[in-house]
Amino acid sequence: MLKKLRVGIAGHGVVGKIRHQFIDQHLRMQVTAVCDQDFGKPGTTRLKDVRCLKNYKELLAQPLDALFV
Repeated sequence: MLKKLRVGIAGHGVVGKIRHQFIDQHLRMQVTAVCDQDFGKPGTTRLKDVRCLKNYKELLAQPLDALFV
């Protein structure tokens, strides 16, 4: 069995959410971390099994195989 690629997404607005949907449909990829400046604000949605980070520096410190910007 092939290991899934750990994917990060920088920015989780309209385009980032679309990217997230397409990555979730791919059999060999899994979104493991996303960053957005709005994370941490009241009412911000948390994502199941995905690290939600406030800035790109935290995202770059994650163990990722691929990053979408």
